[in-house]
Amino acid sequence: MEEQKKISQAEMKVMEKLWERRELLTISDIVAALQEDGEEWSHQAIASFLKRLEDKGYLSSTKKSYKRSYFPLISREEYNRQEAEKFVNQKFGGSLKKFLAAFSGNKSLSKDKINELKEWLNEFDD
Repeated sequence: MEEQKKISQAEMKVMEKLWERRELLTISDIVAALQEDGEEWSHQAIASFLKRLEDKGYLSSTKKSYKRSYFPLISREEYNRQEAEKFVNQKFGGSLKKFLAAFSGNKSLSKDKINELKEWLNEFDD
């Protein structure tokens, strides 16, 4: 998959609602869901965010009963994986070792964290 453009914080709020609901959502549905969280966004603002997200390739839409409904083209997990991979590649030359060293502040990791990493790495041995 080609590298997609970054999602802004405001656009991410819209994507979160699409991921949470796991169903086709209209602009009104998204506005209502955001209002439940105390966010006040106009229909026009949400329409702009949805258009940008569609242009960036993160979602698509379909027209149903005179209303346009939106759905994600990428899962939250896949988006997070891509973002993490980009971060490690850009900041640490793709080296997980350098990332972990920076993450730990070059201090020793606790036994619990070491065991957690070992368990995770062992999953790839199968």
